[in-house]
Amino acid sequence: MNKILLIGCGHMGSALLKTWSLKTKDQIVVIDPIHYRNINKQFKKKISAYNSLNQIKYFSSFNIIIFAITPQIVKEVLTDFVSYKFKKNVVFVSIVAGKKIKFFNKFLPKNNQFIRVMPNMPAMIEQGMSCIVTNENVSDSNKNKIESLFSKVGKTLWLKKEIEINKVTAISGSGPGYVFLFIDAFEKAAMQLGLGTKNTKKLVNQTVFGSINLLLKGEKSAQTLVSNIAIKGGTTEAALNVLKKNDNFHKKLKKAIKAAFLRANKLGNSNK
Repeated sequence: MNKILLIGCGHMGSALLKTWSLKTKDQIVVIDPIHYRNINKQFKKKISAYNSLNQIKYFSSFNIIIFAITPQIVKEVLTDFVSYKFKKNVVFVSIVAGKKIKFFNKFLPKNNQFIRVMPNMPAMIEQGMSCIVTNENVSDSNKNKIESLFSKVGKTLWLKKEIEINKVTAISGSGPGYVFLFIDAFEKAAMQLGLGTKNTKKLVNQTVFGSINLLLKGEKSAQTLVSNIAIKGGTTEAALNVLKKNDNFHKKLKKAIKAAFLRANKLGNSNK
């Protein structure tokens, strides 16, 4: 059984906590100045939550410490870490977007074991995608512990280089936002046909759900499926011709993913 310190419990932290509380026997302690009362109320005695790191007496009792805070406050949170004492084999885990391992090294013990993970919001329903990269000091035992933890919230992908974490941030990390924006636009456009909110929502959601499952369970690529469904002279072809005009749809998506990647790089280069 692991003893885990989860620092931060916003959208992503709470998504992970919900599943871990049900699927592990690990002892989890949470630090969150905003949500700690609700966490204690929701999980009762199973999870202990506090509003400040100052309330933790023995950091050396934890073998996994997870940073699930925003990039903007990470330096403030880490400032006191230079004075804390930790277990020799403790593994530090960050799900903070953009912040590099070398940034954390300024505040953590020398030759620390450090893992960066980029999960995404479908972790809330155990359908997440978590991409993982480590420094050179991480033991196989600690790699297995983190693999086990994040496998409980979906699929995992191990990366070879840290720069790749910013690339996957722009794809799987931010990706659910792109999908939800498309579905929102799809629903609003479909509403024009006058089938009503309830029916339109059902039609759109099941269409998206069914299409994704067809792609995942079949052997054909998305490009092939587009071609197969767009029969010449048919309704799908008429719609796709509008979306693909001047290649605008693809160009905008490329720009969007690049913007997310550049933002992740910028966050990583900031010392704040």
